[in-house]
Amino acid sequence: MEARLLMITGLGVLLAACSRQAPPSAPKTDLDRLQGTWNLTSAMQDGKALSDDKVKQTTIVFKGDTFRFPGSAEYATSKAGTIKLDETKTPKEMDAISTEKEVMLGIYALDEGGYKVCFAPAGKPRPTALGSAPGSGYILQVWARQKEH
Repeated sequence: MEARLLMITGLGVLLAACSRQAPPSAPKTDLDRLQGTWNLTSAMQDGKALSDDKVKQTTIVFKGDTFRFPGSAEYATSKAGTIKLDETKTPKEMDAISTEKEVMLGIYALDEGGYKVCFAPAGKPRPTALGSAPGSGYILQVWARQKEH
């Protein structure tokens, strides 16, 4: 009887240990999915493609609801600040608020491969589609998650 009780207890401990080893659950919100470091893969402003050498130098880091550009931020909305997402809207909305309190209204699309975001210049109305037509002033960026080394 004692052996059986020990076996059941041992099995319970083993099952508890295995359940702790389960992979973490998938991120629940877009803000969760954005966490980490991303590389800019392409960008356009006012209908003009930005140069590849500038694009390749640009990374963004999301931590909580904050963002920062650790390197070159020549084509960034701002060097650092906070973001506010609204996943319930179509298209989904992203507001970037710089540390100087400048607000840029944008829209975004997020999938397994990365995310695209389109911002209007500060003080202008939010874009309604992902794009950067000449004369719009819109900034369109395509980002891919940075590969772990």
